[in-house]
Amino acid sequence: MGIECLAFTDPRVERTIQGIKRDHNEPERRTCTPLTRPYLLRILRYLPAPDYDNTMLYAAFTLAFAGFLRVGEFTYREADRELGASFPKWFQTKKHIGVPAGESYMELILRASKTDPFRKGITLTIAASGDIGCPVEAMRPLQAIDQHRPHSAPLFCVGRYQQHAFTREHVVRSLQQIAITAGLGEGIWNGDSFRRGAATWAAPAGISEGEIQILGRWRSDAYKAYIEFSQAEQVSLSKRFQIRQSQPG
Repeated sequence: MGIECLAFTDPRVERTIQGIKRDHNEPERRTCTPLTRPYLLRILRYLPAPDYDNTMLYAAFTLAFAGFLRVGEFTYREADRELGASFPKWFQTKKHIGVPAGESYMELILRASKTDPFRKGITLTIAASGDIGCPVEAMRPLQAIDQHRPHSAPLFCVGRYQQHAFTREHVVRSLQQIAITAGLGEGIWNGDSFRRGAATWAAPAGISEGEIQILGRWRSDAYKAYIEFSQAEQVSLSKRFQIRQSQPG
């Protein structure tokens, strides 16, 4: 015996919901400065001498950009280490990255991602770029100086021997400091800068929306919110729109 519930089909409920939406503004979106490729290359040039930690940052920055990574996909907290043997099920370890000798690409296995809720693992194939922003060439020297850590160790860490957690705070703080040194200003650099910067750079670089969605592993149109346009691009877009609309016929 079923009982029909009319509460959700009552027009008064619908009007109430619409009224609430009108009276309450949409939550403010978290803003950030996109780390586009020109910005990335400039920051890499201003990284201090390539010691252990800076080699680590170099590899992390280039990988995050090229792989459209969310900051939580390559960072972790000290408390996360308490997971012990379960750590590799949630976070990246050295064994999750593969750089075939003589090849112009590398593979990264993401163990946990928003688009992989059941943690089956997602394999990203990331090509070499052949310049200072190349993620493949940045990973090779890191692997060479990082042989003292086991393959089960986290992919990135802080301190050759201390091996502190590679946290979101460490990444953002380092990015902010280097950006100032590189003359890019304080900006609003945060964990979203890499992923947003990749999407922002891909659009004018000629990558189609569908291809951006594939590269960034977006399942919805949410990726469109990551693409930002400069003032000059907005002026050009507005001009193209108006000219097209004013054509006869």
